[in-house]
Amino acid sequence: MRRITAAVAVLLLGLAACDSHTTQQVVPTPAPAGNLCERLAPRLTGWKAADAESRLSAPLADNCSLVDTTQEFHRVWVGLSAIPVTDAQFAQTRKSDTEWVTGMQYAAKVIEGEVGPGSWAVDPAAAAPWLVFRAGNRPVELRMVNDGSGTLDELRSIAETIVGLPGGLPTAPAIIAQPECARGTAAAERLLGEKAVLRRDTLTDGYLSCQWGSATRSVAVRSGGLGSDPALDFGYVKGGFTSHRVNVGAEGWQQTDGELAFRTAKDAYVELVATPGSTLNPDLLVALAQAIAPAYE
Repeated sequence: MRRITAAVAVLLLGLAACDSHTTQQVVPTPAPAGNLCERLAPRLTGWKAADAESRLSAPLADNCSLVDTTQEFHRVWVGLSAIPVTDAQFAQTRKSDTEWVTGMQYAAKVIEGEVGPGSWAVDPAAAAPWLVFRAGNRPVELRMVNDGSGTLDELRSIAETIVGLPGGLPTAPAIIAQPECARGTAAAERLLGEKAVLRRDTLTDGYLSCQWGSATRSVAVRSGGLGSDPALDFGYVKGGFTSHRVNVGAEGWQQTDGELAFRTAKDAYVELVATPGSTLNPDLLVALAQAIAPAYE
């Protein structure tokens, strides 16, 4: 953890004061280290920081989780956007969430989040609640991981702690890229309808994930082996009533809504996902799949 101690700061000021001709320079305070959960946990009674599964969001976010120290089932997924957004961009994301909730026919609707201007929340009767707000103009999303394990009031309390964090939020690079993903960038940007200003690519156990994003849209290509989420989603897409074959990989399938998954000759499974759902243009998804497929051969 990079910190400047008080002794070092005093020494620097003392050296500057010894020479009246020396121009005094302000030593910048380093940004707080650690992810958001690691910084939050010491300020929240009964919670500890942990890793979290990746969840596609717009804008792309860095993920972690908070775990109840007395009940592992009680978890909060935390997503912190890598970039700030404008009021208009934040409102567009809320509109997309509202459309998704309406389409899923939840027994709830998007309501005011009550954590700063423009924030919103969803608190379904039979599902886990979530809350979206801004801290330092960066969107933050909090979700109860398991249905029935926590409340919206808990999320609001955690959100207020985030907004008041001393030193502000942890910084994050806009671009974390794997070279293998570069072949898909042009096709991904056609899907986004604009330049990708965010990247979150990973290579884990030989399986590649590529994510491109703008302030309001994101698209991802994920892969895995037999039994992985991409493999399960491949079976779901293949078995859909509206699915048809596409010329990608050893076997590719796409639904009429654009969702696409394919299998490689080496039995890796690859899926393409996007948010919001309006980004899933079927033809452009096929073009991205064909562009990125050689990275999985």
